[in-house]
Amino acid sequence: MVANVLGVVVARGGSKGLARKNVLQLGGKPLVAHTVAAALGARRLGRTIVSSDDPEILAAARAAGGVAPFVRPRELAGDRSSTVDVGLHALDWLEKHERYAGDVLVLLPATAPLRTAQHIDDAVARLLDDDTIDAVVAVTEAEYPPWWMFVIDGDRLRWLFAEGARADHRQELPRAFRPNGSIYAIRVSVLRRDRTYYPPSTAPYLMPRDSSVNVDSADDLRLAEWLLAAR
Repeated sequence: MVANVLGVVVARGGSKGLARKNVLQLGGKPLVAHTVAAALGARRLGRTIVSSDDPEILAAARAAGGVAPFVRPRELAGDRSSTVDVGLHALDWLEKHERYAGDVLVLLPATAPLRTAQHIDDAVARLLDDDTIDAVVAVTEAEYPPWWMFVIDGDRLRWLFAEGARADHRQELPRAFRPNGSIYAIRVSVLRRDRTYYPPSTAPYLMPRDSSVNVDSADDLRLAEWLLAAR
């Protein structure tokens, strides 16, 4: 059976780190337009929509060719709003209003503009080609070993992980990976059941650092601009 794979580009209006970031210019077009273009170019996505609470973002996404069938409710667009609820809202809206039932949800945050259509296709293929996998999350190797990090306890440093105190060289530590915030692919039945993008059977999709910039600050935007120009 061919799965109905739904891509959802998510972009909210509020942002504490970088105001109005999803409509700021990157490479001559709004940030959100880069993710819309990648999603529309992905062959593994049967359908793509845009979920946002913000009229300017919705207009920019539509201008880039995106389909935005609804305005996301305000209660799903706050700093602490659940991305699980955002994904389920999109699925429920399409099922109710258009009788579309997705089998796989691919959440695509607009803040990851350097992820490509090929990255999306490869991540979805990883999920669809292995029945033992329930979800795939895009990751990149951590820039710095988490075992060598500290917390400040009063006015003293304390190891975050005890293993860090026992390792003198990076090579003694295991490779660590972080989610890069660009692709979350999950079977819809699992998302409804577990209400997380990280169910027990979650597989990694490894991406290089130069495709893994997540724009949360002005420095991130400048780095993305530089990397985009370097392509």
